[in-house]
Amino acid sequence: MNMDTILAILAVIIILALAFYAGMLINKIKMQKVQALQIEKAQEQIKQQKIQDRNNNIVESIRFIAKATMQKQCNVSEAAIRLTVLLETLQLEKAIDIAGNYPALTAMFEKVKDMPTHEERKARPVKEIKMLDIKREVFEAEMEDKIIKESVFLADFTL
Repeated sequence: MNMDTILAILAVIIILALAFYAGMLINKIKMQKVQALQIEKAQEQIKQQKIQDRNNNIVESIRFIAKATMQKQCNVSEAAIRLTVLLETLQLEKAIDIAGNYPALTAMFEKVKDMPTHEERKARPVKEIKMLDIKREVFEAEMEDKIIKESVFLADFTL
């Protein structure tokens, strides 16, 4: 065998070895992409499950507060605040039209949302607090029946 033939055979062997190695690397990259997609899909499923679990907890809270409101165990201004905030915090593709579906709750919420609570309330003068309480109680009396009717619907609330 002459030297040219040996070099040609050697070159073919090297090219085949490099082609085989390149094929292994390409296959490894494909497997890594598949694994990355599987991990991403699993993470998305976990995320969606957490959102669903959170929404389920919120729905249970909405039902509980609505039932307490129907039974007059929870005053309507507190119910309006709690129910409105809970309805707003649901993570849905399309948000609930709270004002359209629950106008009495929305009206009450708008009246009392800026009233001071906790430490802020304690820091205010007594006369101011009494005036705010009177305003709230008057509006509660006006809206109580409507809010209780809306609470009946919310007692069976589902997504």
